[in-house]
Amino acid sequence: MSQTNVKLLTFEQALAQMKDKNLALKSAEAEKKSNEYKRKTTRGFYLPKISFSASYLKLDQDVGLDISGVTDAYRDAASIPADKMLPSTLVLQQEEFATANVNFVWPIFNGGKIRAANQAMDANINEAQFKIEQKQNELNTELVQRYYGYRLAKKAVELYQSVYDAMLLHQSNAEKLQTSGMISKAQLLYANISVSQAKTDLQSAINKANTVNNALKNTLADSSDIKTVSQLFLVKNIESVEFFKQAARENNPLLKQVESKKMLAKQSYNIKKADYFPAIAIVGNKELAQYQLTHLMPEWFIGVNLRWTIFDGAARTYKVKAARATIDRVDYIESKAIADIYTYITKLYNELQSYIEQLETMKTTYDFAKEYLRVQQKAFAEGFATSKDLVDAELTLNKVKVGRLKIMNDYVYTLAKLLEFSGKSEMFLEYSKRTDREKEEFE
Repeated sequence: MSQTNVKLLTFEQALAQMKDKNLALKSAEAEKKSNEYKRKTTRGFYLPKISFSASYLKLDQDVGLDISGVTDAYRDAASIPADKMLPSTLVLQQEEFATANVNFVWPIFNGGKIRAANQAMDANINEAQFKIEQKQNELNTELVQRYYGYRLAKKAVELYQSVYDAMLLHQSNAEKLQTSGMISKAQLLYANISVSQAKTDLQSAINKANTVNNALKNTLADSSDIKTVSQLFLVKNIESVEFFKQAARENNPLLKQVESKKMLAKQSYNIKKADYFPAIAIVGNKELAQYQLTHLMPEWFIGVNLRWTIFDGAARTYKVKAARATIDRVDYIESKAIADIYTYITKLYNELQSYIEQLETMKTTYDFAKEYLRVQQKAFAEGFATSKDLVDAELTLNKVKVGRLKIMNDYVYTLAKLLEFSGKSEMFLEYSKRTDREKEEFE
């Protein structure tokens, strides 16, 4: 593919693209939005509920009062003939009737259950937000690993390509020297083997670069060919380990989620405890329409309803105790999580210090390997060094160059992990732009 079709991407640009397109992040954001909608439903618990109801009933017979005694007395008093029919039943409700009503219920006290439910939903929303932050931090670290891992892989390809080119040149020189009788045929064969090995190493580096490239595309949700522009780096002077521990205590999304779960457990406890109190509500009803309904029924009513469970077989007691035990459990989880995170931060911090020390040693090794190669090249040209000596010197220098890049790659990944667990992943860009950072190439 031509160079014009390759997308040049700095780490900062890659980070922005990942945040915009990554599906795992969108999934976490959708979970928060779902909880926000659920939160709005719990706010409605404070408001009255108004409903419409309609019913049709058919009874087995009319509902009425036996008034035959009254009828007989009236017949005697009024001298009504016996053959004159008078009603013996006063119908209060006909056997078939229908009603349509508006119902009204407004809870005014339930032991704090509504307030606890709302605060529990607030805790769910907070937890969802912290999950987003956790996912962002995890993806930041993943992007560091894959972006700079691809940078390392491509630089390694360049270095192995240079070794392969050097081996081809050495093979050509060896052929000339063997023809002139300055070196043995065995040395020429060794040069040929070195070319084959260099070609194998180059192809292996290319395959690894392709693998990491596909992983980077997956993180970025982008199928374009990408060229990583930002260089590998190493910063010697970073904050103390206590700084990162304190930052973790204040900002780590995992710890924040535990705090949200603690709040959720407390509100669950309050909801269970509310069952000991009465539930009081204002209730009302308004008749909108009726068919053959007795006129004795009122058209509307309003009142207060109280419901108080006096005894439920001790179920409430055990529910409250279970909720209390859940709070204790979350407290233990939080303490363990803090200790584990502090330990892991210390481990990562010590690894960073180790990489800094390794890089210092690498400078001395590089100077030696560079000079050693120069000496071997001159000695081979004059017939004082074997083909093996020259190849070994070339490979040693390349190993040092790749080693420096690998140390930096391990450093940036470990730094990203440290910042992730400190809740400070956004600081990675600051480190990558520091003027005092060590860069890819040897000075």
